[in-house]
Amino acid sequence: MRSARAFTLVELVIVMALLCVILAVAAPSLSRSMHGRNLKQEATRLLALTEYARDEAASQGVPMVVWIDPNAGRFGVKIKPGFEDEGVPRDKEFTLTNGMRFDGLEVSSTDGGETDAAEFEPDGTLDPSSEPSINLIDQSNASITVTQTSDACGYEIVQNQQQ
Repeated sequence: MRSARAFTLVELVIVMALLCVILAVAAPSLSRSMHGRNLKQEATRLLALTEYARDEAASQGVPMVVWIDPNAGRFGVKIKPGFEDEGVPRDKEFTLTNGMRFDGLEVSSTDGGETDAAEFEPDGTLDPSSEPSINLIDQSNASITVTQTSDACGYEIVQNQQQ
């Protein structure tokens, strides 16, 4: 009769030790990758919000404002104050992922900490008083910028170099 072949305990321990070493080497790189992905997702969400504001301004014929509250880590879109809103509310509000923040924005103390970052006119064009760029920074101080396009019609994401 033949005996069944199996792994010995020593072989299993050696394989487990090798897996632990590989994981220890790869974990920091995976962690940095996840942080960068989260930062890119937040920038994409902000960019999508600017596109939503532009589309709503053009389709509804009212100016739309993208606002940011850097102290609370909130941002959103609303109809410019003083203009009528008939029908469905168009306001949207989001909160940044934990550990992320906006950088370099002037905060108005009269508007509850909110600042108007971008304003889209009823024809969908970007108002000249809009912020030229909005910086997002994560907990590891990596940053990404949402900046006006070269034709100043909208915004785009620019990946900043890691310092």
